[in-house]
Amino acid sequence: MVTAGDTRGVARSTLVVTVLVAAALVTSGCGEPLTLRATSTSTAGPPASVSSMPSSSSGPSTTPSEEPAIAPSVSATPPSSEPGLAPVVHRIETTDKVVFITIDDGYTKDPEVVDLLARRHVPVTSFLAVAALQTDHEYFAQVQKATGQLVQDHTMTHPFLSRYGYDRQKREICDAADQLGTWYGTRPWLFRPPYGDYSRTTRRAAYDCGMTALVLWDVSLPHAVLRYASGSHFQPGDILLVHWRPHLARDLPVALDAIERAGLHVAALQDYLPRPS
Repeated sequence: MVTAGDTRGVARSTLVVTVLVAAALVTSGCGEPLTLRATSTSTAGPPASVSSMPSSSSGPSTTPSEEPAIAPSVSATPPSSEPGLAPVVHRIETTDKVVFITIDDGYTKDPEVVDLLARRHVPVTSFLAVAALQTDHEYFAQVQKATGQLVQDHTMTHPFLSRYGYDRQKREICDAADQLGTWYGTRPWLFRPPYGDYSRTTRRAAYDCGMTALVLWDVSLPHAVLRYASGSHFQPGDILLVHWRPHLARDLPVALDAIERAGLHVAALQDYLPRPS
């Protein structure tokens, strides 16, 4: 399995490299070790802000059915990147006592999970692969309604993106964003590459599709066991990865209880990485 430590395509000669997290302890959620990559920031000129990212070149965005709720007070440093490339985020740089839960793919659609999220008032961000939604894509409309969080992009067919050229990668990202926007009322603006696998080409394709960030993670929950990139408990700004798979209703409370023990609460990722105006 290719991991997010695959550094193919990342330019180094003019970049200042900042290692965001050590990832010896983090797994991909698929049972394979995950090595999180360093993220690069250009030294030439000011970084592009999230709000400056363009709309998709693949067609007009879908008008949202309703505006996302915005937190009354959010303190975070917005991600930056080289012009024309979507920034890569492993965690949110914030002093707020918050963490973020992201759930990938969409193959398993358990009503018990919706009940759990609504009962415990947990805002989760779903990164959905269109191929996983060929049956009952309406389930995630229920999740969206229960949590108030808009679905985000995880490609059409869930491939290892770095194996492909720009055109294939752009189709995977743009077409998924368009389809998800049609189904759920708002076109995604955040993107998670399947398996955490990406290249510089992925970042360019994501930017051209209107994605304001590639969102990775620094905590995962394989088989109800929490894996941390740093330390042994949740810290402010951590992003947790789980999947829409069997036993999610059983496993998710493990993370929720650990978050509470750390004196933190789950916040909405879309408040900290908001949709461009």
